[in-house]
Amino acid sequence: MHMKNTNTWVRLAYMLLFGFLLNAGGLAISAIVLAQFLFVLITGKDNDNLRNLGQGLAKWVCQTIMFLTFNNETKPFPFAEWPVAESSQGYSSAPVDMEEVVDTQEESEELSDSSIPSFIVSDESDKKPQKKDGGKPKKGD
Repeated sequence: MHMKNTNTWVRLAYMLLFGFLLNAGGLAISAIVLAQFLFVLITGKDNDNLRNLGQGLAKWVCQTIMFLTFNNETKPFPFAEWPVAESSQGYSSAPVDMEEVVDTQEESEELSDSSIPSFIVSDESDKKPQKKDGGKPKKGD
């Protein structure tokens, strides 16, 4: 019978611990998101340390969920090393240089006016339709 397997009960204890830590991690991520937004609002760019902490915490959350859903037997931090953050470009609210914009449409594939859908009423439909009752306006016309 599987109910007497002590490894399963020990794993349940770890799962309860990591479930609690996962909720705390969600609160920490929320605080990082708010702090990063305030940094960008005030300085115009993000904070490198908060970005790296957020990336490490996101990787830890992923590892924890993999453990909790029985996709991985390796227990995440604090029973393993903290996930390593990879360098990333970051964010800046400075305007983008127009030289970086690349035109992807080739000249040979240029669209003609006839291939572009138009939602403008043509001249023929601008004419008002004749009224059936001899052209007398009705109330509300």
